Amino acid sequence: MIEALILQHSIITNLFSEQAQGTYVDIGAAHPTMLSVTHSLYESGWRGINVEPVQARLALFLKARPEDLNLNLAVGLRSGTIEFCDFVADTPEGIVQQAVRYQVEVVTGDDILARLQKPLDLLSIHVNGDEANVLRSINFRHHRPKVLVIGAVKEVVSLQGQPDTPLVCPCWSFWEAYVLSHGYRLVGFDGHTRVYGRADLRLTNLLERAPLYQNEAATPNLRKLLFLQDERYRSVLQNELTAVRHKYEARLADAQALLTGKEQVINEQSRALSAYRLAFKISLPVRPLLRLLAVPVRRGVRLVKRLPEIFRPRLGNLRQYAPRVLNVAFQPIPAAPLAAPPKISLVTPSFNQGEYIRETIKSVLDQGYPALEYFVQDGGSQDGTLDLLKAFEADLTGWASRKDDGQSHAINLAFGRTQGEIMGWLNSDDLLLPGALYHVADYFSRHPEVDVLYGNRVLIDQNSQDIGRWILPGHDVEALKWADFVPQETLFWRRSLWGKVGSTLDESFQFAMDWDLLIRFVDAGARFAHLPRFLGAFRVHEAQKTSQAINETGIQEMNRIRERIWGHVPNGTEVRKKIAPFMIRHILVDLRFRVVSRLRGIR
Repeated sequence: MIEALILQHSIITNLFSEQAQGTYVDIGAAHPTMLSVTHSLYESGWRGINVEPVQARLALFLKARPEDLNLNLAVGLRSGTIEFCDFVADTPEGIVQQAVRYQVEVVTGDDILARLQKPLDLLSIHVNGDEANVLRSINFRHHRPKVLVIGAVKEVVSLQGQPDTPLVCPCWSFWEAYVLSHGYRLVGFDGHTRVYGRADLRLTNLLERAPLYQNEAATPNLRKLLFLQDERYRSVLQNELTAVRHKYEARLADAQALLTGKEQVINEQSRALSAYRLAFKISLPVRPLLRLLAVPVRRGVRLVKRLPEIFRPRLGNLRQYAPRVLNVAFQPIPAAPLAAPPKISLVTPSFNQGEYIRETIKSVLDQGYPALEYFVQDGGSQDGTLDLLKAFEADLTGWASRKDDGQSHAINLAFGRTQGEIMGWLNSDDLLLPGALYHVADYFSRHPEVDVLYGNRVLIDQNSQDIGRWILPGHDVEALKWADFVPQETLFWRRSLWGKVGSTLDESFQFAMDWDLLIRFVDAGARFAHLPRFLGAFRVHEAQKTSQAINETGIQEMNRIRERIWGHVPNGTEVRKKIAPFMIRHILVDLRFRVVSRLRGIR
């Protein structure tokens, strides 16, 4: 607590010492005075926006900061709603409580910052571990606050018997590279909160100047100075602590009186229970044994019933569990960019996908990859796609809209306008996951012998919610000749290999063009590698091409490729038998991933 106050004091006195008035936005504001980085700024004449989803806390802001804009909202990567729960007392003594549930609207960070009428000086984000999603909901190319104050740890659990000593988990590695890539530098850290300043401004480096970080012996003097300068805060805190102490002392007295009244009843019940002790003594040798046997038997029965589910292959299953929020921060992105990043050419074929293409394009641009060549080839959409492409025109390498002869033709047209060393395509309803391009470029740079690279995939629904994972084992070229298991949105290859296979997709394929390309890579002697991390998200929805075409065009084109390889069209039994060793390895790596994820508390 003291370190947080010291950091607040350092921000105000050092970063904004020459600025009498300014504007702030506090997301996850919590309390208007206690541990608030904006409290002193408000007292000195600053004004801004406080965002707090808990209704009881927002009421404090409405009373203490009437000249601020106080919003009862939650902030996330996508708009929607989320449920919150407050506990209130049913009696004046506050002994019996009931839960009050209510819905809170979720908006993006861009929606909040759009309400400002003045340039933003300070942006504070404290949302207990969800900072990555809040940061990625803000377009830092348009909004450029001078200072970012971001919660850097997440409270996980309290030690048993010590509720005031929570265990915390550092989480800034999930988003710090994203912040640094948008022109900010670290200027302060107190163990719980990290402070960043815009690189183009000459801001005080708190890491070098604040006594808290220079000399531990100076900390008591700084604490004394801080409390002397803010007598009102110390008085408020002392009054609240006294009120809490009196409340629990009164409850303790009531409990002691209740126990005294109940003591006689307990003694009477003890005498009544004495009559049953003899019977229990007779059954004691038998009952524990039965109980010991019952527990493993019940667990064994449940385990046997779940064995088919546990060991069922997830590869090929497009809906594995109920939709849940996609956590983009479940794997960290690289801590630092490459010294000489290779140019990556990425293209997106599109036709009437206006519902999803904005999110697709944003997932590519938000990579922050410095050597990106990104081109969108549209087939003449009439659903608003062109308006979105015009809005992103300044950030794209280029785009075109014309009638084409299908998806393969559109991809060939787009690749014809690129020159990058590494190539790949992303369909207009799929996503790249954060850090994907950095990991692809890093792997190709460290492994010059590799020609083709792909990774694992996340399955999402029409609302971008997580509905499954495809965890692949290492690459198996023989299995690839029987079935296409490579997630297309995670696939990248070198341009030199593209030239060896004719620099074009076979436009006679409209479903299995990626498998056909992979087999042509194999025939050209390409060396494949599997990167064991999630690179992309594959969207499953009613209008999605894979779901519609696999039972008609898809089967015909896959049989056409198998006949070209093996000289005949194998039946389903033969295909399953040939890929069985690969599927067994998939089941083992998938089971290991699920076990490790559960132990780490990661979804």
